[in-house]
Amino acid sequence: MKRKPQGSDGSREEAVELLLGALKIYSPTGEEAGLGAYLAENMARMGYTNVRTDRAGNVLGEVGKGKTRLLLCGHMDTVPGKLPVRRTKDEVFGRGAADAKSPLCALLLAGAKAADSGVKVTFAGVTEEEGDGAGVESLAGGGAKYDYAVFGEPSGADRIAIGARGRMSLKVEVMTSGGHASSPWAHLSAFDAFTAVLAKLRSYESSKQVDGDHFRSVSISPTIVSAGTYQNVIPCLCEATLDLRLPPSLPSSQAVREIRSVVEGSADGAKVVLTPGPPTEAYEADPGSTLVRAFQRAIIVRLKAKPVLVRKTGTGDMNTFAQKRSVGCLTYGPGPSSSSHTDFEFVRIRDYLDSIEVAKEAIGQLAALSPG
Repeated sequence: MKRKPQGSDGSREEAVELLLGALKIYSPTGEEAGLGAYLAENMARMGYTNVRTDRAGNVLGEVGKGKTRLLLCGHMDTVPGKLPVRRTKDEVFGRGAADAKSPLCALLLAGAKAADSGVKVTFAGVTEEEGDGAGVESLAGGGAKYDYAVFGEPSGADRIAIGARGRMSLKVEVMTSGGHASSPWAHLSAFDAFTAVLAKLRSYESSKQVDGDHFRSVSISPTIVSAGTYQNVIPCLCEATLDLRLPPSLPSSQAVREIRSVVEGSADGAKVVLTPGPPTEAYEADPGSTLVRAFQRAIIVRLKAKPVLVRKTGTGDMNTFAQKRSVGCLTYGPGPSSSSHTDFEFVRIRDYLDSIEVAKEAIGQLAALSPG
């Protein structure tokens, strides 16, 4: 039997219209101001107070009262690439429909609906999640205190994401003397030397695998590779950027030490330089924490469904915030994550509406479960 979305027909339609309005505002990383103004206008209408924009372009506001302090955070930016916004009977399509304007709008609405729950809610629409994370960095570095934090990302209304792998970029430079392409046996190619480095990294990656569990495994993905300057000259320089994903069991500092030892011994006759980028550590919440239990209860109450705990192989603002603050976190929101960053990005309307009611219920459950 099909599950019916919660709430009145009028409130459901208003919720869908809020999302459609957000989707129609193109907001790739660095161009979030228009969406920020749209959210601020709606926040004031919904009863949020102290609505403001900070130096990072984040839009913030508060609603509700209570000793328990909850942050609801979603990101306003999307990857580049405009998509037509359209609505069918069951779905809404557009850039950000899944990642992550439907989770953003769902948390905004849930906070307003839970104003009388006994929890002080701060909503934050942040910038540059798809970029360098400047928005959440600013939020985490601020002076506001929170007991719990929920981050809006697509997972599905009956699913709670309690973990996300860490990430860092690695720049690898391989240098050789190069030479004439007519005598490859006499000259070491920087590109060939890089392939030897990559083979050693693949062996390292293999040693860090947990069978059947991508979340607890290391992954190394070459994303940019550049070598050579002319058609008949053996490359003397190969530059590559690697995307490194890390499980909670492997701190970034340890991974860099181990990878550096692998890289430095990989290519005879070549100079190899490894430059790591800023790290984002992995995060995994306690499945028995108060915040997780509140969302589990809410899913059971509102959807009559069994809650599913998931651990994501990607990285998000939750990682950064949890790394800088000793606050229990999780990620929640509607939408199929498989459609994120694609040309067919969408969210099911029922999933979106259900997630609003679950998040609202979870805020009430949090008030009941929190100490004091």
